[in-house]
Amino acid sequence: MAEIKYTFSDLIVTNKPKTIKLATLEGQLDESNADEFAPKIYELIQSLENESTLILDMEKLSYINSKSIGYIADFYNKITEKQGKLIIAKPAKNIQDILSVVGLDQMIPLTQTLEEAKLQA
Repeated sequence: MAEIKYTFSDLIVTNKPKTIKLATLEGQLDESNADEFAPKIYELIQSLENESTLILDMEKLSYINSKSIGYIADFYNKITEKQGKLIIAKPAKNIQDILSVVGLDQMIPLTQTLEEAKLQA
């Protein structure tokens, strides 16, 4: 069974009045844990004010499967319903390649640094 670790935190950006949440992911997102992980993100999105931003820090995520990609697309839909933004920061090369192949990089901004993600928030 693959393991996914995650932490949620608030980012403070002085010139941004709305909330920016950071979800840091580590490990692998696959069939064995995606259904347990996804509700945590849905709860986080539900708790956000309108026009808030969620940044997914994927620097330490080493694997993602198709079910998890579907969840990410749905996270994007849920947060944009609230006029918010979803940004993926620091994806590993293999994760970035997968997101590009399925076209998520056309919907969701991918940034190479957390600072760049904050600027887009």
